[in-house]
Amino acid sequence: MEKIPPEKCWAITAKTLSRLSVLRGSKIMPSTLGKVNGVISPVWGWEKWQEILNKVYTERSRRLHLSVNEKFNVPVEDAIGAAKLEMIVLRLFMGPEYRDELVETTPEKTVIKITKCPWDERFKEFDVDPTLRGACEVHQEAWHEEAFKAINPKISGKLVKSMSKGDPYCEVVIEFKEE
Repeated sequence: MEKIPPEKCWAITAKTLSRLSVLRGSKIMPSTLGKVNGVISPVWGWEKWQEILNKVYTERSRRLHLSVNEKFNVPVEDAIGAAKLEMIVLRLFMGPEYRDELVETTPEKTVIKITKCPWDERFKEFDVDPTLRGACEVHQEAWHEEAFKAINPKISGKLVKSMSKGDPYCEVVIEFKEE
């Protein structure tokens, strides 16, 4: 393990984790985790499963943002600071495959354009049914809507475009509102 460069370890780990996340909707595992005939559907139902995952993503997002903000001490006093924090979190969470850019930056509104996402790459690799890809969008919304509440309640984040919906890229709008 010591002989593997850290960048390679990170890439392998990130790709493995994104593969495991995507497998739940792939052709490989529909009988286990599928929308209609799977183990989860008969036990909880698809809607309940989505509700559970949203709670998981919301809590994961809060904890990760708080932890990263504590470690990197990113000032989140406006939309620009919040976008910088979000970009750090997303890069750490998704690994080296992830690509983004800032397309608008003002203290009141910042827009992050995500051009490459490991989850989208895995959806393509595993030929995930497009009707199941929307589940990713639901979790992304939970992630972005809740991300900043714990850091600064004047900041909001919303997913407005999503590759899992068929958009060519994902777009997150982060806004600061003085109350």
